[in-house]
Amino acid sequence: MIPPDDPILPRAKKYINDIPNCERKFKPNKITRDHVHAWLSTLEKPRPMGSAITANNLSDDSPFARAFVKWFCELFHQKQ
Repeated sequence: MIPPDDPILPRAKKYINDIPNCERKFKPNKITRDHVHAWLSTLEKPRPMGSAITANNLSDDSPFARAFVKWFCELFHQKQ
């Protein structure tokens, strides 16, 4: 949901990835979420993920995001 050409995302990923495994306070299967949270923290108005979606800081204009929205709507039987 982050624009693929965003220049900050690689830095946010590097920040998280550079934390030694023994010092990480997050689960290995949550690394993508942590990359997003690190990226969100660089915004002019940092927000939690849910608020960032509502504020349109995260885009639904990617194949992954559209697939997620479709799945979410089907899960709750809502029309898109």
